[in-house]
Amino acid sequence: MTAFKTVRGTIALLCFTSLLASPVAADDEYAKRFPAQWLENNGHIRLDTICYNYPRQSHMYPLCRLQAVNRLDERCERYRTRLANTDDPALQEHFSGLSDKYCTASEAYRKLMTRTGFLQ
Repeated sequence: MTAFKTVRGTIALLCFTSLLASPVAADDEYAKRFPAQWLENNGHIRLDTICYNYPRQSHMYPLCRLQAVNRLDERCERYRTRLANTDDPALQEHFSGLSDKYCTASEAYRKLMTRTGFLQ
């Protein structure tokens, strides 16, 4: 009988512990494992295709859209920094193009996400 109570107590503790786990942390892990994807046209990111790799009705689609804001921001900052830290004209041209692509998409996508209520 005590073994049964111990097992039952352990199961209850495990269930309670899983309820305490942060859903945000789990969502962050999913975002890392399943990143946003998009299509490009003539070197520009098509905002209407961001997260096309998930069905719109899926649990992952809104998480992907939120994660895409961060990913575009990070890439914008990365290429701005690289552009600022290079003296090579060929690399400046390369990083300037990437900076323009990601910073333009980041700004436009952030506005879209704010207008549609995904961001405050």
